[in-house]
Amino acid sequence: MTLQETIVIIIAAIGVVFTIISAVGIVRLPDVYARMHAAAKASTLGVSTILLSAGIHFPDDFPLMIVIIFLFFVTAPVATTTMARATYRIDPDRRFVLNYDDMATMGQDKPNNQPRRRQAGKRK
Repeated sequence: MTLQETIVIIIAAIGVVFTIISAVGIVRLPDVYARMHAAAKASTLGVSTILLSAGIHFPDDFPLMIVIIFLFFVTAPVATTTMARATYRIDPDRRFVLNYDDMATMGQDKPNNQPRRRQAGKRK
């Protein structure tokens, strides 16, 4: 086994570990927002390291792999943010968890419609 193959195996194993952590986080975390966080962060790192190992193994395709990694880093946060906003708008029962709700007044013209900040530890 050459040094290049050893490096590819190590980097791919790191990517697989991050992908497994992401899958376990999606299954085990209690909240939809926490699940999206696990899906965005860990899977982005996992897929990126797997693509990097593929680029090292196939040197002719290395620039393409770098472009794909860049595109994945750009699109994954945008996709999870969009899903989080959609979930927020669909599920109004989760709003009580937030101390300050920035999205509650979006699209409204009244400046006095700001929600009040609650003190930590007090729940209604």
